Amino acid sequence: MPMTVYCGIDWAEEHHDVAIVNDSGGLIARLKIGDDAAGYRQLIDLLADAGDNPQQPIPVAIETSRGLLVACLRATGRQIYAINPVAVARY
Repeated sequence: MPMTVYCGIDWAEEHHDVAIVNDSGGLIARLKIGDDAAGYRQLIDLLADAGDNPQQPIPVAIETSRGLLVACLRATGRQIYAINPVAVARY
C-alpha cells in the first residue's frame, strides 16, 4: 500500500516554509522558498521528489486562499486547503 504524503506551507510575504510529511507525521522534506517563479519551481521539484504526479498530486495546506502561489498550485489540479492560522492557534 503506497504511503500518503501531504504538503504544508507556512505563508509569508517574502518567503514560504514548506514541509512534506507522511501519513504518520514523519518529515520527508522541508525547504524555504521565495515568493517568486523560482520558489514555485523549487516547490514543484520538491513535490515531484516526494512522489507527486498528475494522477496523484500531493494535497497542500496553506495559510491563505489567495495569491500567485495558491493560483499556480490550483492550476495543477491538486487539492488546496486554506487554513486560517488564527483558527489553528485557537484550536
